[in-house]
Amino acid sequence: MDEQDLVIQRFLDHDLTPDERVAFLQSVDADPALRRRWLNLELVIAEAGQLPRIAPSTKFLSQLKSRLAPHPPGLWERVRAAVTASHTLEWNLAGALTAVCLAVLAIGGAVTMIPERIVEVPTTVPQVRTTSFTSAPDPKILVRLVLLRPDAKSVEVAGDFNGWNPAQTKLEPSDEGIWTVTLSLTPGRYEYMFVIDGEQWIADPFAIEETGDGFGAKNAVLDVAI
Repeated sequence: MDEQDLVIQRFLDHDLTPDERVAFLQSVDADPALRRRWLNLELVIAEAGQLPRIAPSTKFLSQLKSRLAPHPPGLWERVRAAVTASHTLEWNLAGALTAVCLAVLAIGGAVTMIPERIVEVPTTVPQVRTTSFTSAPDPKILVRLVLLRPDAKSVEVAGDFNGWNPAQTKLEPSDEGIWTVTLSLTPGRYEYMFVIDGEQWIADPFAIEETGDGFGAKNAVLDVAI
């Protein structure tokens, strides 16, 4: 991650001071390449938030817990533990008889013990749910528009995406005088303008491209692609 990516990440995480945020937006206004990297990171964050969260099933967790639980010791393990355990015997008649009985039991267990049959437990692999993003008939792309106008009381946007009706799309203000809105658009080419305080119509100063509106003014152009 280079220095520009680090500044963009801090801006998205709201780690910049008000002066640093204003300086960043001024840099974005002057550098189209930096503006495109910023918008791409905004798009990645927005799409990541819409990914499905897949939780393991109760059956899978139960099988996993049963496999991790310790198994009870078998007969041979219990006999071996009793014989090899560190303890002190009193060498009297009772102690000698006890030792003889344990030895006989151990030898008899070694001769007559039948190996335990291994039972294979079938494991059902939970079905993994996948989501296809390419099969959607009408994909949507999230696009954020930003305007720096500390003196404005209200900011709206009008364009091809809302029938040029600014009342349908209002921008939200922040403490630094930054106005933003996130649009969900299908891929295509859109013309638009900002409306300041319901009267002043201006083109987006951050727009990479502009085109004439047929009346002597300029409309900002937004190219949305997958």
